[in-house]
This record gives sequence, C-alpha cells and structure tokens, in this order.
Amino acid sequence: MENESTEIQNASAERTAQDYIDAANKVIEIAEIAVSFIPGGAAATKAAKIATKAVPLARGAIKAAPAIAPVVSPFAKKAADAVAGKAPEALSAGAEKVAGAAKGAAATLGAAKDKAAGAVRSAADARAQERARKTARKTLLDGAGIRMSAETFLENWSTSDKLGVTPGGGYLGYSGCYAIATYDAAVKKDDYGTFRDIYVGKSSNMGASIHADVSGKGNHDVYADVKYKQKVHILLFPCPEDSLDQLEELLITALDADTSYNASK
Repeated sequence: MENESTEIQNASAERTAQDYIDAANKVIEIAEIAVSFIPGGAAATKAAKIATKAVPLARGAIKAAPAIAPVVSPFAKKAADAVAGKAPEALSAGAEKVAGAAKGAAATLGAAKDKAAGAVRSAADARAQERARKTARKTLLDGAGIRMSAETFLENWSTSDKLGVTPGGGYLGYSGCYAIATYDAAVKKDDYGTFRDIYVGKSSNMGASIHADVSGKGNHDVYADVKYKQKVHILLFPCPEDSLDQLEELLITALDADTSYNASK
C-alpha cells in the first residue's frame, strides 16, 4: 500500500480541493444515469451502480483556514521587544524618534502578520486539497459497482470466449470508462483508493479494450504490471457513448491519472 509521501507525489499540485470534489460528483452523476442501458437485466444494473452513500462529497470536511492569531503572536512579541529596545535611544533624541521607532515596529509586525497569514492559508489549502483528493478516490473506487482483479477478468474473458458469448459485443461489451489500478499490497475490503499507479481508459466496448490493455495490445504500463504479477484491479464506470470523453476527463482529474499511467509520453 502506498505511503503518504508516494500519495502526495501522485497528486497534481495544480488541482484545488474543489476540483476534486466537482469532478467526483460529476462522475457519479454520469454513471448513475448510465446504468439503465447495461445489458444483463436488473442484477447487472445493480452490480454496476456506484454507491452514493458518500455523495455529495464531504464539503464540510474541507474546513476553513484556522485562525492565524496563534501563529502571529510570536511575531507580535518580537515587534514589542523591538519597540522596547529602540525606545530609550529614541527618547534622548526627542518624541519624534519615539514615534518613528513605534511606526517601524508596527510595519515589521504588519509584514510578519501578512507572511504568517499567507503561510497558514497555504497550509490549510494543502490540507483541504489532500482531504478532497482522498475522499474522491475512496468514493469513486470503493463505490464502483463492478470491481475485479486482473486475474479474475482474464478468467472471465476466457470463459466467455469458450462459451461463445457474443451478444452485446462479448464480455463487458458495452460502453464506459474504466480504471486499472496497481497496488503495493493486497487490497483490503473497500480500500481501493490507496493505489500506487492508475490508468483510466474509455471504450464503446470496455471488455475488449481492457483485454487489450492487460494482454499487451493497449497501455504498456498496465501490461507490465499484469505480466510481472503486480496486484492489479479493474474498476468499471459505464456510460453512454456520447459521454465517454467527458467521463474520461473527469476520472483522470478525480484520480490524478495524468500523474500516473495517463501521463503524456
């Protein structure tokens, strides 16, 4: 399982907390609308439906920046000390210099306060981004209705092929986007958000495209992980064909896939 430093490396520094929240919520909206067209009846539709218990994403968890007073107070003390240190010398030169010393100290305090406030806001923004990113990953990947290991996918593909299952274009032969995620350790129940690397794909026939990726005819990074027996899992997000491009872009954003196997080569 990836550690904290790896997770941070795999996040996009340019994305805000709101970017992750908006992308994940839109993914769920598209996927929820799309499940009605899945072949296989009510059971297949139920299996493909994204769990929505965490939707909308926990906007309340993205807290406002903390008060800056505790951070500013050390600077206030330093400024007061500066006034006390300069005052005796200023007194001997006249009241004007006393006022000047106080004004200079106040300016120092103001600059220090602004710097401290900016640092606190930046830290708060970073924490908010991290919380939103983790929530987006957990909501989408743990909530995906169809999830399986690469080994299970290949077994199901082989079985369907032997049985001559072709209606709808074969095994998982309908449109949608999919995520293929690689993990450093065995995935525990509902812990799909802690991946090491990830690839997001789109297709009018997800089964065929996933098979190409895991068998060396698609994404080469995915194939290498499967070939070398890494812990690879596949998660499906069905959608109508006219939503493929939008859903793919949203998933890439929500999962930071462009910092992983969707990165430009």
